[in-house]
Amino acid sequence: MQEIINSINEAEAKAAEIKAQAIKKAAEIAENAEERSAEISKLSETELKAYREKSVKEAEAEAQKRYDSEIAIKRAEAAQYAAERLNNADKFIGDIVRRITRGSC
Repeated sequence: MQEIINSINEAEAKAAEIKAQAIKKAAEIAENAEERSAEISKLSETELKAYREKSVKEAEAEAQKRYDSEIAIKRAEAAQYAAERLNNADKFIGDIVRRITRGSC
């Protein structure tokens, strides 16, 4: 009977030791997970910052490209409009010069 009691006591002690080791191991795993989580968070933040900066630069470049394209188109339209107005103005200028030189103004 004493053997059974000793065996139970040994089993309980062993179970307590296993439980203590499991609690210790769980704490280590949790600590490692916390550290890894902090590392991943920091890496993600760095990657997101780099991605954001890259995206902003790409958007600025695209906007500048579109702006330059639109400006080129509008400058060409303005030059054409000015040339047409100057061509029309030549006729009126010629009439005015003729009137002045003839003295009919």
